[in-house]
Amino acid sequence: MASAYASANRFHGLRSEDLDLLVTITDTTVDSVQAAHKADLGEWAIEQQLRDHPDLAVLDAGLDRRS
Repeated sequence: MASAYASANRFHGLRSEDLDLLVTITDTTVDSVQAAHKADLGEWAIEQQLRDHPDLAVLDAGLDRRS
């Protein structure tokens, strides 16, 4: 359920209403949700870089970072 918010949060930022809802849904803390959001943005940035530059060197580096 919480993953349904990831795409919107990537493009529009994590709104306070969504933050509160995600804290409730996941039964965690605001800090935990914000940390997960930042981690998701980092992984998403890597995915975007790999899509923009699909040569083998970039792909290899991306796979190495994910391992």
